[in-house]
Amino acid sequence: MSTSIGHTFLYNLIILFIIIIFAFLSGTLSYYKAFKVNNRIVYIIEKYEGYNEFAKTEIETLLSNLGYSVESPNCKTDYKKMYLVDNFEYNYKYCVYIEEENPAKDQYFTYGVLTYMQIDLPLINMLNIPIFTRTNQIYKFTSTKPL
Repeated sequence: MSTSIGHTFLYNLIILFIIIIFAFLSGTLSYYKAFKVNNRIVYIIEKYEGYNEFAKTEIETLLSNLGYSVESPNCKTDYKKMYLVDNFEYNYKYCVYIEEENPAKDQYFTYGVLTYMQIDLPLINMLNIPIFTRTNQIYKFTSTKPL
């Protein structure tokens, strides 16, 4: 009798260990995907020297090719002292924010990109964890403000 109880306890430990390992792998892969999307959006914004129509088109193409979630985001108007770029409607769950680094001299801008790490578990439903990345300084060469 005591050996059957001992084996049941050991099997429960093994099952618990496997569940914890798969949860860790699932979280790691979700974080990697969200971070990869974030970095590529930042690269596109820096490539087009700001968030404009060309950058938006390439970002939408990129996100459709990567299989990122198709949802309309609930973006706040400000996030970490940055303000939402709200001239475009998004098809995917990401937000773009802008911060004017030096308003007196008006020399450069910094953008921020907010994406979400999504974990869909059967018992917990959908879990969204935000991931935020800033661009490098994008220098302003004209007198027009970015979109």
